[in-house]
Amino acid sequence: MSRYIILTKVMLKNFNLFSLKSDKPGKSRIKGILLSVLIFVAFLPMIIGIGSLAYGGYDVLSKIQQEGLILGMGFSAVSMAIFFFSIFYVMSIFYFSKDIESLLPLPLKPSEILAAKFTVTLFYEYLTELVFLAPILIGFGIAAKAGFMYYLYSILVFLTLPLLPLVYASILSMLVMRFTNLGRNRDRFRIVGGVIAMFLAVGINAVVTKFSSSAVNEEKLQQLLEQGNNSYVEIMSGIFFNNRFAVMALLHSEVLKGFVNLALFVLICLLFLMLFLSFGEGIYFKGVVGLSEASSKRKKYTEAELKKSSREKSAIKAYTIKELKLLFRTPVYFMNCVLMNFLFPLFLILPFLVQPDEMKELQGLSSYIADGRGSAVVLAVAFGISALIASTNGITASAISREGTNIFVSKYLPVSYKTQIMAKVLSGMSMGVVGTLSMVLTAVLFIPVPVYLILLIFATSALGIVFSCLAGILLDLNFPKLIWDNEQKAVKQNFNVVLNMLISVVMAGIPVFISIALHFTLWMTFLTIVLLFGILDLLLYSILSTVGVRLFEKIEI
Repeated sequence: MSRYIILTKVMLKNFNLFSLKSDKPGKSRIKGILLSVLIFVAFLPMIIGIGSLAYGGYDVLSKIQQEGLILGMGFSAVSMAIFFFSIFYVMSIFYFSKDIESLLPLPLKPSEILAAKFTVTLFYEYLTELVFLAPILIGFGIAAKAGFMYYLYSILVFLTLPLLPLVYASILSMLVMRFTNLGRNRDRFRIVGGVIAMFLAVGINAVVTKFSSSAVNEEKLQQLLEQGNNSYVEIMSGIFFNNRFAVMALLHSEVLKGFVNLALFVLICLLFLMLFLSFGEGIYFKGVVGLSEASSKRKKYTEAELKKSSREKSAIKAYTIKELKLLFRTPVYFMNCVLMNFLFPLFLILPFLVQPDEMKELQGLSSYIADGRGSAVVLAVAFGISALIASTNGITASAISREGTNIFVSKYLPVSYKTQIMAKVLSGMSMGVVGTLSMVLTAVLFIPVPVYLILLIFATSALGIVFSCLAGILLDLNFPKLIWDNEQKAVKQNFNVVLNMLISVVMAGIPVFISIALHFTLWMTFLTIVLLFGILDLLLYSILSTVGVRLFEKIEI
């Protein structure tokens, strides 16, 4: 236990949350404080909105004595989100971090290393809960005029809720990495393993949701709702079956029944945690040993091949290809930056795989799109999604940070700073285009969309992608996170990525709001997007070409 505590303390010291703490005094520290305040303000509307929804929902559902649905649905949604995103965290922290090389020779048990890494990962999930779960608990408590015991139990539920989904994600990742850490091309296997784990997580989500939705027919559901007394909570099941006990504990927090349910909830979480540590004791090292090894590929070039490979290319093209190769060949970057571009089509298909009957509802969209105002809203929403895809991958918002302590190499390259910056922007734009293209083509398979509207979507999406990429790299030039000991920190602990997403969502929401509020037609919406974001993109490009270059020049370790 003492070794676990010491190891956890060391890891948490390295766990510098989102680079908000500056290593330099003066202006850099002030920038960090301002960024922290800006992030809090950006998340505040979402937090207030979720809390208000829980507060308002209580008044409606309490009339039929089904207020427990608010907590039940909230716990299920948060658990599903934690399970899915834990795949990325677990793969990065358990397997792709460079501290593995230092930990393996030490006299530590696999379970001790796992427990410490599990604790670090748990802190990520607490941050997720602060935004999504805490407002639900507080809003529900205020609406119910709950007493002290409710809030005490809420804290315990908050701390233990992520354990089960995180255990599921950890066991799934360990199984995948145990059987993909084979052969000579270990980097390739690491990437394949991460992709398999991610798709398994999505598949499990789909299967569980499908069976859960089909387990109760409409007639039985109506009977349960009419019974009152939070009867619907009693049938909550699925892979997060323990959430039912958490809901009952909070609903009956003032009586013994609440304590018994809380004890059952915590006990189940601890039992699964012990199972995970026992399982990891025998399998973790087998999946992690040798991950740092790399294979070399020797090839004898002919004279023609040698001439072709040494042919002169433009500097910006060569640097862009170099950036893309780095993204595809580094497992952490591939999982968090490249793979993210293909998740949106997956999320689009998933509801129809779970509930095929929903396909019929899409047929009604054809008449909506045929209407001028309907197509205008579709165009604005598609534009917003393209900007979101380009910002979600975090390629440009972490482009400078990913250089790490090797940033000094960029200062000695015979390539101008502007060319280097623009190459990073182009790499982000190219993946944004791929993500948007896959999203649109997937949507076309399910939704009848006219050809002219598809062309307009592609034209406006290009402006949204450019905006997100330029804004992202400007943020990273201002707040680069260069001190990190593994690639995961440069991306997942970089709040520039989150801030860029928030900026992109807010700005992309403007055309959606205008088209709906002012009843714009399709062409009016198109011209609004082109004029507004055409000017913004030119302005950002001008700033990047001047101020951005000076910021890059001033960057030091």
